Amino acid sequence: MPRHRATSRRQLDAPIRLGIEAVEPRQVCAVVIGLADDTGRSRTDRVTSNPTIAVNRTVTASQRVEYTVNGGPAQTATITSGRTFLPEGLEVDGHYRIVARIVDAAGRSTSPTRPLAIKVDRTASPLNLSLRQDTGVSSSDGITTMAGLTISGQEPRAVVQFSRDSGSFDPLTAVWGSYRPQAGENRWWVRQVDPAGNGSTPVSVSFTLDTTTDRVSRLEGPQSATYEAVEGGVVSWTLQFDQPMHVAPVNGTLPALKFTFRGKDSLARYQEGSGTNRLTYAYTFTAADAGTGELMAPVKSCLCYGGTITDAAGNRHRKQTLPPVAV
Repeated sequence: MPRHRATSRRQLDAPIRLGIEAVEPRQVCAVVIGLADDTGRSRTDRVTSNPTIAVNRTVTASQRVEYTVNGGPAQTATITSGRTFLPEGLEVDGHYRIVARIVDAAGRSTSPTRPLAIKVDRTASPLNLSLRQDTGVSSSDGITTMAGLTISGQEPRAVVQFSRDSGSFDPLTAVWGSYRPQAGENRWWVRQVDPAGNGSTPVSVSFTLDTTTDRVSRLEGPQSATYEAVEGGVVSWTLQFDQPMHVAPVNGTLPALKFTFRGKDSLARYQEGSGTNRLTYAYTFTAADAGTGELMAPVKSCLCYGGTITDAAGNRHRKQTLPPVAV
């Protein structure tokens, strides 16, 4: 029979020893950074006027955030609101890459975050603005038939805004948005808002938009009646407008008014008054015209006899039935 080995009580009372494996300290949970405020029209383009960085979780009092800017030396962030900080070294507008990590009191840290690429843009340049074409007799008087603007200096993806509220661009009081020039006096303020949301200093342009042809309001001179003409005698009529008119020849010929004397059509040519609102036309009778007969005053103003008549904006006077000769 096999013998059983006796176990002593001393052996049963001996302590049990367990081997304990040393464990390395685990890392702090991973962290993600982003812009606290991606300003401008897009909230995801990372073009901003505010480079404050946000951490995706609250940083406790026993933790610190370390970060680098464009691969430079590590810096310790000053945390505000529990999870945001403003990196140093971003004073100049431009492109930056920021990497961060969180370090706890025991020295354990997260893995570095993926680089956050941002563009810091705090200013928008003023636009260059001018009237595209100042029509009429002067190219600099701001009186025109065309209200198109020439705008340059616009930044890529910037939005141009137009204002008629003294350039404040206050959304509570402004009359602004698209460009809709009005007949008469105009003053427009124009600015650009860049992708970061910066509004440029407004610039202004002033002009008078006139697209209406002026009409003769009064006709002065001999009325239709029996008239005695003598050789060398002069008959004249004056057209009165509501605004100054400017006369120019075409192929050396000036505008004229047609009248009838003794059944014959004749032309009274422009004589004087360009630049005023009163234009005078005259005809000198010849020996063949001399005598007494029926004079028919002009009834139409027409440019079909040569020359041009335009207002300050360049609107040409067209054929018009004249008012009766003023008494």
